[in-house]
Amino acid sequence: MDVEGGNESSGFSLIPAMGIPFSEGMCSETSRNSVGTLVSRLSRLGWLLCAQNEEFGEDELEPVVPAGLGELSAPLHSLIEFLGIDEDLVEIAASASAPLNAGPDREELATWIQSLPEKEKNSLLVAAVSGFGERWKNGLLRRFEQQNARRTLSAPDTICRRTTGDLLRLVHARVEERTRLLEAKRAAEAARRKAEDEANRSRYLDELRKREDTTWNQIATHIQKRQPNEYDKAVSLLIDLRDLAVRQGRVATFQSALGELRQEHAAKESLLRRLAKARL
Repeated sequence: MDVEGGNESSGFSLIPAMGIPFSEGMCSETSRNSVGTLVSRLSRLGWLLCAQNEEFGEDELEPVVPAGLGELSAPLHSLIEFLGIDEDLVEIAASASAPLNAGPDREELATWIQSLPEKEKNSLLVAAVSGFGERWKNGLLRRFEQQNARRTLSAPDTICRRTTGDLLRLVHARVEERTRLLEAKRAAEAARRKAEDEANRSRYLDELRKREDTTWNQIATHIQKRQPNEYDKAVSLLIDLRDLAVRQGRVATFQSALGELRQEHAAKESLLRRLAKARL
């Protein structure tokens, strides 16, 4: 794609060249802002797509950043999504963009009006007194913008223009930082869940200690039923008793009781396999 970075007129050919006609949404965009502002932003989006596709060298300077690049309308956001332009790249490029609706300051407007021929200034006064209201005001501002291109483009002498390489490195750094923060969040959540599980397990073992003898009887009842799911329940309770024994420093006592249980049910191969799998 060939995009003339500093030439706003290239924006007119940008969309048709891609087979994308101006949509109704883009037309409504021009009713809110000057056509030049819309075209300059379309042109810049085309340049960013080329930069993303590595069609420029790393030392290629970015075009002058248009105003309002960080205030894109819904149709322009749809265009970005359709073309697959990296949103991080757009946001980083827009960080050097002036506000779209900043408007001229009083001193700048006064300087411009003073520079007008006397006849034109008189006409402005007559129009103001005649009460044309917002229509008159909007027309005056549009004329000011047309004669002062810096109102719709960030001034090149005040903005440090970045290279393609700079922009892509900033995108890479942003993605890495976002990934790091996401991983840190996941790790913190995993640590929180682990701590919560350990606290719940500790409370459960505290309760189990009060009914240890009853639990051994439950284990015997499950085993006597000679059913696979009952064996599983027995093994689960034995694991709990083992953990309780470790916590109380009574592992030898537990191992002795487990050895007796193994001898008593030595013929139950299915049970013994489950005990071995649970490392009991």
